[in-house]
Amino acid sequence: MRKHRASNTAKMVAYQRALGNLIPAVPGYSDPVAEQMLPKKWKKKVEKVKERLPASPFPFWFRGMGIFNQFRTVVLDNAITSGLPFEQLVILGAGFDGRAWRLPGLGNTSVFELDHPATQAIKRQRTQQRKPIAKEIHFVGIDFTSDDLSSKLDETGFGRNGKTFWLWEGVTMYLKPKEVSATLSSIAELSGRGSKLAFTYMGKKDGKVPASIFLRLIGEPIRSGYSNKEITEVAYESEWRLAENTGIEDWIRDLSPGLDLTERKVGMQWHERIAVAVKG
Repeated sequence: MRKHRASNTAKMVAYQRALGNLIPAVPGYSDPVAEQMLPKKWKKKVEKVKERLPASPFPFWFRGMGIFNQFRTVVLDNAITSGLPFEQLVILGAGFDGRAWRLPGLGNTSVFELDHPATQAIKRQRTQQRKPIAKEIHFVGIDFTSDDLSSKLDETGFGRNGKTFWLWEGVTMYLKPKEVSATLSSIAELSGRGSKLAFTYMGKKDGKVPASIFLRLIGEPIRSGYSNKEITEVAYESEWRLAENTGIEDWIRDLSPGLDLTERKVGMQWHERIAVAVKG
């Protein structure tokens, strides 16, 4: 992340979502908002891809990653909609997430999007002409490595006693373990009865945290990873009880059996997982 510039990973994920929306490979996937989030030069790339449809919208070198992110989107969408109704949806590290504009069922929900001010400024400009599905959206600028989460939310009218769904997608792996634990504890303190949390995390491979030369080169290296046992313990210590803990092999089995997707094709994200937790 650089001052006055949106996150590189936020732009890349939005680009993959936009391409995936052209010809979805995962049942239930849809993200018509993603393309709107992109800068002009990235939108032009999407337009060029449209010209060669119905060929695969993804370049061969990141098709696996693109399909993985479709799975991740569908699984998290399902977690949110199955948790309805709730008064508040808080998206930690929202990036160019478009759920407030596209996800059915949020008509009575206040959405709080937390992210770096540079990314948020660009997002607000690109969505100002689109009416959200959510009742209202609050943009909360924050630096997760230094700012106090509770104070930031209190400034925006967040209801501490409200039933809240917390979404933390594609963020924890870029934080140090102590920062992950601190955030889990903070959101538990802010959560009312019946609140839930869905978050992604990097699983370990052979007992080690997977590394990415590409992410390190763009200034957003992987900083944390957990085994299934470790993430369960970390969540429990922060007053969260894991109800689900799934990965790509589970999603392929449940959503698209027979899909030819392997660790080699997906890359490091093959080890990324989704945990759904309940407070208490």
